Amino acid sequence: MEIRFYNKPEMEMPRMLVGLPGMGMVAKNTVTSFIELLKPEMFADIYVPHLSPSLVFFEKGLVVPMERDVSPFKFYYSKEQNIILFAGDMQFGSITKDNELAEKIVETAKLCDVDIIYTVIATHIQQFVEEPNVFGVATSQEPLDYLKSESVEIADTSMQIGGVNGLVIEYAQRMGLKGIALLAETSFPETLDIKACYAGLRKASELLGIEIDLSGIEKEARKFDDGFKKYLKEIQEKKSQEEDLSYIG
Repeated sequence: MEIRFYNKPEMEMPRMLVGLPGMGMVAKNTVTSFIELLKPEMFADIYVPHLSPSLVFFEKGLVVPMERDVSPFKFYYSKEQNIILFAGDMQFGSITKDNELAEKIVETAKLCDVDIIYTVIATHIQQFVEEPNVFGVATSQEPLDYLKSESVEIADTSMQIGGVNGLVIEYAQRMGLKGIALLAETSFPETLDIKACYAGLRKASELLGIEIDLSGIEKEARKFDDGFKKYLKEIQEKKSQEEDLSYIG
Protein backbone atom coordinates (compact mmCIF):
# COMPACT_ATOMS: atom_id res chain seq x y z
CA MET A 1 0.00 0.00 0.00
CA GLU A 2 1.17 3.50 -0.84
CA ILE A 3 0.06 6.92 0.43
CA ARG A 4 -0.35 9.31 -2.49
CA PHE A 5 -0.53 13.05 -1.77
CA TYR A 6 -2.04 15.26 -4.46
CA ASN A 7 -1.65 18.35 -2.30
CA LYS A 8 -0.80 18.58 1.39
CA PRO A 9 -3.01 20.91 3.42
CA GLU A 10 -1.43 23.40 5.79
CA MET A 11 -3.35 22.88 9.03
CA GLU A 12 -2.58 23.34 12.71
CA MET A 13 -3.11 20.13 14.70
CA PRO A 14 -6.32 19.09 12.91
CA ARG A 15 -8.71 16.37 14.06
CA MET A 16 -9.26 13.29 11.91
CA LEU A 17 -12.48 11.32 11.54
CA VAL A 18 -12.21 7.82 10.06
CA GLY A 19 -15.05 5.75 8.62
CA LEU A 20 -15.21 2.50 6.65
CA PRO A 21 -18.12 0.05 6.19
CA GLY A 22 -18.76 -2.02 9.31
CA MET A 23 -21.51 -3.08 11.72
CA GLY A 24 -24.72 -1.16 11.15
CA MET A 25 -22.81 1.01 8.61
CA VAL A 26 -22.37 3.48 11.48
CA ALA A 27 -18.73 4.46 10.80
CA LYS A 28 -19.20 4.87 7.06
CA ASN A 29 -22.47 6.76 7.44
CA THR A 30 -20.92 9.16 9.94
CA VAL A 31 -17.96 10.19 7.80
CA THR A 32 -20.12 10.36 4.65
CA SER A 33 -22.52 12.73 6.44
CA PHE A 34 -19.66 15.07 7.35
CA ILE A 35 -18.31 14.95 3.78
CA GLU A 36 -21.74 15.85 2.39
CA LEU A 37 -22.03 18.73 4.87
CA LEU A 38 -18.55 20.23 4.65
CA LYS A 39 -17.84 19.65 0.93
CA PRO A 40 -14.14 19.05 1.77
CA GLU A 41 -11.31 18.80 -0.73
CA MET A 42 -9.73 15.44 -1.51
CA PHE A 43 -5.97 15.68 -1.02
CA ALA A 44 -4.61 12.13 -0.73
CA ASP A 45 -5.47 8.47 -1.11
CA ILE A 46 -4.04 5.04 -0.35
CA TYR A 47 -3.16 3.07 -3.44
CA VAL A 48 -3.55 -0.70 -3.17
CA PRO A 49 -1.98 -2.67 -6.05
CA HIS A 50 -4.05 -5.44 -7.63
CA LEU A 51 -7.26 -4.34 -5.92
CA SER A 52 -9.22 -4.19 -9.19
CA PRO A 53 -10.98 -7.32 -10.57
CA SER A 54 -9.00 -10.16 -12.15
CA LEU A 55 -10.69 -9.49 -15.48
CA VAL A 56 -9.72 -8.15 -18.87
CA PHE A 57 -12.22 -6.74 -21.38
CA PHE A 58 -12.07 -6.87 -25.17
CA GLU A 59 -13.97 -4.88 -27.78
CA LYS A 60 -13.81 -5.94 -31.46
CA GLY A 61 -10.76 -8.02 -30.75
CA LEU A 62 -8.83 -5.31 -28.87
CA VAL A 63 -8.13 -4.91 -25.18
CA VAL A 64 -10.23 -2.23 -23.46
CA PRO A 65 -7.97 -0.63 -20.81
CA MET A 66 -9.33 -0.63 -17.26
CA GLU A 67 -8.78 2.13 -14.73
CA ARG A 68 -6.76 0.18 -12.18
CA ASP A 69 -5.28 3.21 -10.48
CA VAL A 70 -8.40 4.45 -8.68
CA SER A 71 -8.34 4.02 -4.91
CA PRO A 72 -11.38 3.39 -2.67
CA PHE A 73 -9.51 4.96 0.27
CA LYS A 74 -9.50 8.77 0.23
CA PHE A 75 -8.51 11.64 2.53
CA TYR A 76 -10.35 14.97 2.52
CA TYR A 77 -9.83 18.16 4.47
CA SER A 78 -11.81 21.19 5.60
CA LYS A 79 -9.50 24.00 6.63
CA GLU A 80 -12.43 26.01 8.02
CA GLN A 81 -13.37 23.22 10.46
CA ASN A 82 -9.76 22.09 10.97
CA ILE A 83 -10.65 18.47 10.25
CA ILE A 84 -9.42 15.67 8.02
CA LEU A 85 -11.91 13.02 6.91
CA PHE A 86 -10.91 9.54 5.81
CA ALA A 87 -13.51 7.56 3.87
CA GLY A 88 -13.07 3.95 2.76
CA ASP A 89 -15.45 1.98 0.56
CA MET A 90 -14.42 -1.43 1.88
CA GLN A 91 -12.50 -3.46 4.42
CA PHE A 92 -10.38 -6.42 3.39
CA GLY A 93 -11.34 -8.95 6.05
CA SER A 94 -7.69 -9.98 6.02
CA ILE A 95 -5.65 -9.56 9.22
CA THR A 96 -2.54 -8.49 7.33
CA LYS A 97 -4.20 -6.03 4.95
CA ASP A 98 -6.55 -4.52 7.54
CA ASN A 99 -3.61 -3.87 9.87
CA GLU A 100 -1.57 -2.40 7.03
CA LEU A 101 -4.45 -0.12 6.02
CA ALA A 102 -4.93 1.08 9.61
CA GLU A 103 -1.20 1.78 9.85
CA LYS A 104 -1.25 3.79 6.61
CA ILE A 105 -4.20 5.86 7.82
CA VAL A 106 -2.38 6.78 11.03
CA GLU A 107 0.87 7.36 9.14
CA THR A 108 -0.97 9.90 6.99
CA ALA A 109 -2.40 11.47 10.15
CA LYS A 110 1.11 11.95 11.54
CA LEU A 111 2.35 13.45 8.28
CA CYS A 112 -0.51 15.98 8.53
CA ASP A 113 0.20 16.79 12.22
CA VAL A 114 -3.15 15.39 13.35
CA ASP A 115 -3.75 15.81 17.07
CA ILE A 116 -6.48 13.21 17.62
CA ILE A 117 -8.26 10.53 15.59
CA TYR A 118 -11.97 9.78 16.02
CA THR A 119 -13.99 6.83 14.88
CA VAL A 120 -17.70 6.17 15.39
CA ILE A 121 -18.42 2.44 15.54
CA ALA A 122 -21.40 0.19 16.23
CA THR A 123 -21.37 -2.15 19.22
CA HIS A 124 -23.71 -5.14 19.04
CA ILE A 125 -26.37 -5.65 21.71
CA GLN A 126 -28.95 -8.44 21.81
CA GLN A 127 -32.07 -6.47 22.69
CA PHE A 128 -33.86 -3.71 20.79
CA VAL A 129 -33.53 -0.30 22.47
CA GLU A 130 -35.65 2.83 22.02
CA GLU A 131 -32.66 5.15 22.24
CA PRO A 132 -29.24 3.63 21.46
CA ASN A 133 -26.58 4.65 23.97
CA VAL A 134 -23.20 5.91 22.80
CA PHE A 135 -20.19 4.85 24.85
CA GLY A 136 -16.59 5.97 24.58
CA VAL A 137 -13.13 4.43 24.70
CA ALA A 138 -9.77 6.15 24.21
CA THR A 139 -6.04 5.69 23.86
CA SER A 140 -5.07 7.37 27.14
CA GLN A 141 -6.44 9.08 30.23
CA GLU A 142 -6.45 12.57 28.71
CA PRO A 143 -9.00 11.86 25.92
CA LEU A 144 -10.90 9.61 28.32
CA ASP A 145 -11.24 12.51 30.77
CA TYR A 146 -12.41 14.69 27.88
CA LEU A 147 -15.17 12.18 27.11
CA LYS A 148 -16.24 12.21 30.75
CA SER A 149 -16.30 16.02 30.77
CA GLU A 150 -18.65 15.87 27.76
CA SER A 151 -20.97 13.42 29.58
CA VAL A 152 -20.04 10.46 27.39
CA GLU A 153 -20.41 7.21 29.30
CA ILE A 154 -17.19 5.20 29.34
CA ALA A 155 -17.27 1.57 28.20
CA ASP A 156 -15.58 0.21 31.31
CA THR A 157 -16.02 -3.52 30.64
CA SER A 158 -13.59 -5.79 28.82
CA MET A 159 -14.33 -5.70 25.10
CA GLN A 160 -12.89 -6.19 21.64
CA ILE A 161 -13.40 -4.13 18.49
CA GLY A 162 -12.79 -5.77 15.14
CA GLY A 163 -11.89 -4.22 11.80
CA VAL A 164 -10.05 -1.15 10.60
CA ASN A 165 -12.41 1.29 12.35
CA GLY A 166 -11.13 -0.06 15.65
CA LEU A 167 -7.56 -0.80 14.61
CA VAL A 168 -6.84 2.86 13.79
CA ILE A 169 -7.30 3.72 17.46
CA GLU A 170 -4.70 1.16 18.52
CA TYR A 171 -2.30 2.33 15.80
CA ALA A 172 -2.86 5.91 16.92
CA GLN A 173 -1.67 4.91 20.38
CA ARG A 174 1.29 2.98 18.96
CA MET A 175 2.36 5.96 16.86
CA GLY A 176 1.98 8.59 19.57
CA LEU A 177 -1.41 10.10 18.68
CA LYS A 178 -4.55 10.46 20.75
CA GLY A 179 -7.60 8.47 19.72
CA ILE A 180 -11.27 8.22 20.62
CA ALA A 181 -13.81 5.63 19.49
CA LEU A 182 -17.52 6.25 20.02
CA LEU A 183 -19.58 3.07 20.26
CA ALA A 184 -23.24 3.33 19.25
CA GLU A 185 -25.48 0.44 20.28
CA THR A 186 -27.01 -1.59 17.45
CA SER A 187 -29.39 -4.55 17.40
CA PHE A 188 -28.97 -4.91 13.63
CA PRO A 189 -25.26 -5.39 12.88
CA GLU A 190 -25.76 -6.94 9.44
CA THR A 191 -27.74 -4.08 7.90
CA LEU A 192 -27.96 -0.29 7.95
CA ASP A 193 -29.06 0.66 11.47
CA ILE A 194 -30.28 4.20 10.97
CA LYS A 195 -30.98 4.70 14.68
CA ALA A 196 -27.42 3.78 15.66
CA CYS A 197 -26.13 6.00 12.86
CA TYR A 198 -28.20 8.90 14.16
CA ALA A 199 -27.02 8.41 17.74
CA GLY A 200 -23.36 8.16 16.76
CA LEU A 201 -23.50 11.06 14.31
CA ARG A 202 -25.18 13.34 16.84
CA LYS A 203 -22.56 12.62 19.51
CA ALA A 204 -19.67 13.02 17.04
CA SER A 205 -21.10 16.38 15.93
CA GLU A 206 -21.19 17.55 19.56
CA LEU A 207 -17.64 16.44 20.36
CA LEU A 208 -16.16 17.89 17.17
CA GLY A 209 -18.06 21.14 17.58
CA ILE A 210 -19.36 20.93 14.01
CA GLU A 211 -23.05 21.67 13.65
CA ILE A 212 -24.71 19.27 11.25
CA ASP A 213 -28.30 19.08 10.02
CA LEU A 214 -29.65 15.89 11.57
CA SER A 215 -33.30 16.41 10.61
CA GLY A 216 -33.18 14.03 7.64
CA ILE A 217 -31.56 11.13 9.46
CA GLU A 218 -33.73 11.79 12.54
CA LYS A 219 -36.83 11.47 10.36
CA GLU A 220 -35.54 8.20 8.92
CA ALA A 221 -34.79 6.92 12.43
CA ARG A 222 -38.36 7.66 13.55
CA LYS A 223 -39.73 5.99 10.42
CA PHE A 224 -37.62 2.90 11.11
CA ASP A 225 -38.73 2.88 14.75
CA ASP A 226 -42.42 3.07 13.84
CA GLY A 227 -42.06 0.31 11.26
CA PHE A 228 -40.21 -2.00 13.63
CA LYS A 229 -42.73 -1.47 16.43
CA LYS A 230 -45.55 -2.26 14.00
CA TYR A 231 -43.72 -5.43 12.98
CA LEU A 232 -43.27 -6.50 16.60
CA LYS A 233 -46.96 -5.84 17.31
CA GLU A 234 -48.02 -7.96 14.32
CA ILE A 235 -45.75 -10.80 15.46
CA GLN A 236 -47.17 -10.64 18.98
CA GLU A 237 -50.78 -10.63 17.71
CA LYS A 238 -50.07 -13.60 15.44
CA LYS A 239 -48.49 -15.49 18.33
CA SER A 240 -51.52 -14.76 20.54
CA GLN A 241 -53.90 -15.99 17.84
CA GLU A 242 -51.91 -19.20 17.41
CA GLU A 243 -51.96 -19.80 21.17
CA ASP A 244 -55.76 -19.25 21.26
CA LEU A 245 -56.32 -21.70 18.41
CA SER A 246 -54.10 -24.24 20.08
CA TYR A 247 -56.12 -23.93 23.32
CA ILE A 248 -59.42 -24.40 21.43
CA GLY A 249 -58.11 -27.49 19.64
